[in-house]
Amino acid sequence: MANLAGLNIINTRPVNRAQPLTDALMQKGALVTAIPLVENIPLALSAEHRQYLLNLDLYDVVFVVSPTAAKLGLALLSDYWPQWPIAVQWLAIGEATAEVLHQYGLQAIVPTQETSEGLLQLPCLQQLQQGQKMLVLRGQGGRNLVRDNLQQQGVKVDYLDLYQRQVPINSQQLWQQQKTSPDLVVITSGEILQSWQQLVGEHFSKIPMVVISKRLVAMAKALGVMQVITAASTRPEDIVHAIQQWHKGQTHDISE
Repeated sequence: MANLAGLNIINTRPVNRAQPLTDALMQKGALVTAIPLVENIPLALSAEHRQYLLNLDLYDVVFVVSPTAAKLGLALLSDYWPQWPIAVQWLAIGEATAEVLHQYGLQAIVPTQETSEGLLQLPCLQQLQQGQKMLVLRGQGGRNLVRDNLQQQGVKVDYLDLYQRQVPINSQQLWQQQKTSPDLVVITSGEILQSWQQLVGEHFSKIPMVVISKRLVAMAKALGVMQVITAASTRPEDIVHAIQQWHKGQTHDISE
């Protein structure tokens, strides 16, 4: 495998999810700087949201969009449900989210492509019918793709917003401490992409970028990023592999 020695890489993942990627990159010789561009702030529950928790057994499917949503949501739900309803099907956006659910004794289906688009390909969602219900555990202001598609099938979708996202106050300071321009930045969401653009300004389009979906490829290129590298998922091994392929000079662009 390619050696990443000397590569200066910016890891923009949230503080509580950045370390595995940083460790994996450093093991290959990369110089890694963590500049988290999103942090999650728990939200107080409304009366309507509490009712969603109480009515958990009335949902056919629960979709959990992130490890943070899993941790916050399951902690709240376990106060209401000492035993989980048997008939509820749990879905997790990725393996990290599924692992949190597993810690609470829940088995979740994970799509091969760890995105909302990948989730919609699951047979258990495609087979949902008029009148069935889904609960989504997520952060405030997330994507509506799953809801919009399922509503066309007549499925009722309720959102339980558990946290809001914001840019950490020290991100600007961390960027200003950079003495040289990075060789590469890792971007794992549209919100992080926008924050990165605001942070680096005129340098934005010139810094090669690793993303994890076709949607992010399109967003990055629409914003003028000259070089976009794609990884199969947010897993550290997939991101490292994509960077190694790029570093060896091979084309690795999902949009091609």
